[in-house]
Amino acid sequence: MRSPHTGVTDEVDLLTSKKHIEQLSEEVLDLYRQVNLLYRLGDVFNAGLERAQICQLLIKETCKVLRARAGRVVLDDGFAVGRVIAEPDSVLSVAVETLQGHIGEITLYDKRRGFFTAADEKLVRAVARQAGVALENSRRIAVLTEQNRTLEQLNAELNQIAQMKNDFVSNVSHELRTPLASIKGFAATIIDDVEMPIEIIRDFVGIINDESDKLVVIINDLLDVSKMLSGNLNYTLTPQPLQRVIDEVVTLLGIQADAKGLALHVDIRDPATVNLDSTRMSQVLTNLIANAIKFTDEGEVLVRQWVADGEAHVAVIDSGIGIRKDLLSRVFDRFYRVENVVHTKEGTGLGLALVRGIVDYHRGRIEVESEEGQGSTFTVHLPLAVSGDPTAPEAG
Repeated sequence: MRSPHTGVTDEVDLLTSKKHIEQLSEEVLDLYRQVNLLYRLGDVFNAGLERAQICQLLIKETCKVLRARAGRVVLDDGFAVGRVIAEPDSVLSVAVETLQGHIGEITLYDKRRGFFTAADEKLVRAVARQAGVALENSRRIAVLTEQNRTLEQLNAELNQIAQMKNDFVSNVSHELRTPLASIKGFAATIIDDVEMPIEIIRDFVGIINDESDKLVVIINDLLDVSKMLSGNLNYTLTPQPLQRVIDEVVTLLGIQADAKGLALHVDIRDPATVNLDSTRMSQVLTNLIANAIKFTDEGEVLVRQWVADGEAHVAVIDSGIGIRKDLLSRVFDRFYRVENVVHTKEGTGLGLALVRGIVDYHRGRIEVESEEGQGSTFTVHLPLAVSGDPTAPEAG
């Protein structure tokens, strides 16, 4: 005979079994989601993502599987992704690590049902390890990419320098050949013509003398740049009036300006005493003023000196052909000639490089402003001499 309670018991057992089955199903579903998360993230993390993408993906997927309301990743270098919930009901924090050690932390906030469990922590720890490896790979890829970019830039610069050196050799060969051909030609003419009038001989000898001076300038530039590059260009720095050097150079180059019908003016607005090597500073001003005369066919060349902000400033201003804006950044490079664009002016391309090297040694700087067809302004800025200045460079 069946007990009257049997039916009730069966119903209770059925309900219990149903709940147990539902619980098992939920656990199986959670396990599936967890395993699927590990495999899916493993595939995605191998796609070479950037670190922001890796961190965002880590937060999105772990929040989805664990049913968290929000998450945040903070790396040891201060990089952070995600959001924080104020006064959360539950929090789970797990370290993000690589084989080399700790690199950050992921924090999850407010599980939608219940609280975070040890199983949740175990899952997040496994996923965080995957993310850590992906972040390390991303860092290495970024380093390699930057190194490759640097190598490409260096290679481009080396190719540019090689081309500049080739141009330089061609330029110097031309510059040496031209005066040598004149010297040889006029000397041979004098030798062959025993009845040449003395007046013509004097003219020819004058030409030979001028061409010899050009050779001396070229050779001196070569020697000085070679010494500068090897650190053997000698300096003797003493406090001196800058105007004295300016006046000497302007007097010397006044003949060249007169020969071209140019006005060469000097405007000394403030007296200035500077620690300088007069010979080397004379080279600087000679180069700048001679260039201004060379590239100016009409108008004037002005040399202006003034004092401001604890520095002496010397500007060489001309009304010549000017320099294209895209060439301004290269005019002080070794072997580079603005004349390459003009094709009508002589030069080795070493003068302005030597100028910058000398100015740098004097703890100064040089700047150029120019507009094509409107002239150029080269300005040298030098620190004023201070009595007993211990920072003045030693001669060497």
